[in-house]
Amino acid sequence: MMFRRPIVVLIGALLFSGITGLAIQKAQAAETASNKFSILTYNINALPSPVKWHKTSRLNRIAEILKERRAKGTQPDVVVLQEAFGERCDVIIEQSGYKYVVRGPGRKSGKKRRGTSWSVESNNSYSQSTKPQKFMGSGLIILSDFEIKNPVFTTFDGQACAGLDCLANKAIVMTEVSVPGIDTPIHLVTSHFNSNRSAKAPGAIRMRAHQKQTDILAKFLARTASTKAPLILAGDFNTKLTPRYQYFREEINALDAAEVCLQSGQSCVLDARTEQAEILYMTDDKQFYRSGSATLLTPVYIERNFRESLQGRPLSDHTGYEVHYAYNVQKYAGN
Repeated sequence: MMFRRPIVVLIGALLFSGITGLAIQKAQAAETASNKFSILTYNINALPSPVKWHKTSRLNRIAEILKERRAKGTQPDVVVLQEAFGERCDVIIEQSGYKYVVRGPGRKSGKKRRGTSWSVESNNSYSQSTKPQKFMGSGLIILSDFEIKNPVFTTFDGQACAGLDCLANKAIVMTEVSVPGIDTPIHLVTSHFNSNRSAKAPGAIRMRAHQKQTDILAKFLARTASTKAPLILAGDFNTKLTPRYQYFREEINALDAAEVCLQSGQSCVLDARTEQAEILYMTDDKQFYRSGSATLLTPVYIERNFRESLQGRPLSDHTGYEVHYAYNVQKYAGN
């Protein structure tokens, strides 16, 4: 009997230490899980008629998918949309449940009042007007569960577009996203760059337009994005063509999330239905990122989604490109 109390105390101590250790593990797991956020970029291909007769039912289904994901708690924290033209796209804003919304510039937004040519440095103009003849806005929308503020934008002028792309007031939009747990807001940038063959302009002119847009983006980032803040670029950059991709990468000074994810030794996984080619170079939809001076970003999961069909047709001519980022807010040396 004299040994019972020490044994009980010992067992109690072991149980307490086990429970405490379990609690610590759970706390660490919870902390690790919370130190992540996700961004979806998706070109929804909602071109206005008569350019394209786009079924409103497909936009409704995109909205339903985001709503369903929210009900499950799996919705992306931030969504950036391209080719979201017209009021019918509002169903996505209304049904998806995001608290914060930023719309890109409209048809008449922009500072430079000059004629817009059919192609870069071409005399083949669809209008002789001295004012920009933009028939569509930028088609850019940002949705976020996190607070977003200080949106800024710049438009591509008439000499930084080619062919049919000149009909839209394409632009770059940046906003600050306040991710819980990160002291410095993330600078989120989205855009829709000049298309390739579908622009219906000569190849050399399309290439030059894309490079000019890349130059505008690089200058925009240098002017507006602090190197101390984390930066994410998510959008339809139309970089599937190798020379476009190489020039883009060299100028923007940011990491390709797909390249980093697929590097040996990285704890990053792809969705079971997502192939490497879909996130690397055979895609126009991309995400690039840059860590901040006190926040290290790391892609940990990538998925191509919105693959389903409706009435025998895909929801868009693009699929979604979703990246989950882990972050570490400890001080570290440089970018």
